[in-house]
Amino acid sequence: MPTMPDWNTLFPARPAAPPLRIALHAPTPASLERAQSNLRNLLASQPHAEIWIVANAQAVRAAVQAPEALGEQARARMLLCPNTLQNMGLAPAPGMHVLPQGAVESLVLMQQQGWAYIRC
Repeated sequence: MPTMPDWNTLFPARPAAPPLRIALHAPTPASLERAQSNLRNLLASQPHAEIWIVANAQAVRAAVQAPEALGEQARARMLLCPNTLQNMGLAPAPGMHVLPQGAVESLVLMQQQGWAYIRC
């Protein structure tokens, strides 16, 4: 088998490269679980990365109804869609953040500011 170069050989770091900025989009309960797993894995390998879970639709209901299932780390990095909260008559759990505008608009604005978008 041929020798495989390591990541740094293939993709050398730029001097003073900014930390990773990642938006993990979770619209369903299943995608919210994947986002939590991705958050844990990313922070383990990239501890200085800026990472938010952006939840809308049914993921908001799942997050609000069972915040203890998220764990403290995910709750602290949870951005909830205000439109979904209003439409479902829900309130955020302690430690969660509400976006200033809808989740889709927020994701677009984040991408314009250089955030990487990952649909979980």
